[in-house]
Amino acid sequence: MICRTTIRRFDGDAANTLHTAILPREATGLRFIAWATIDKTATTYATDGNAPVITIAWVPAERIHDESSSPAEINAALADPDQIPLVTPVRVSRMAVAYLTDHGAAFPVVGIKGAAMVLAVRLVEIARATHGQLTFGWSGDRC
Repeated sequence: MICRTTIRRFDGDAANTLHTAILPREATGLRFIAWATIDKTATTYATDGNAPVITIAWVPAERIHDESSSPAEINAALADPDQIPLVTPVRVSRMAVAYLTDHGAAFPVVGIKGAAMVLAVRLVEIARATHGQLTFGWSGDRC
């Protein structure tokens, strides 16, 4: 069961990158990750060549201060050897639209050193005249 969702929006006309973090407060698992990139001029899905390069990974909580961490903090956390990748540029490369699911068994919220890890997200090469959103579906004990 999906208890809540977290959404992060991006707009290529505002910035060509997005760096953000998601603290899995009270969540026990990640049920899905989805994103869509829209071509503003055609009002259709962007081509894969115009999709941003996406990286999503669990990172140690001590590397991320809060959900508005700076790009430098996000990049450093993603370079940490203790990070656990979920979506990497090599695996999905440039996909304008994607839906990654757990197929019924949630990706567990990962912990290290007694604390839940933080989900770090980096989008680079967001094309001008595109925008979109990432959506994360969470499960938890308090559904």
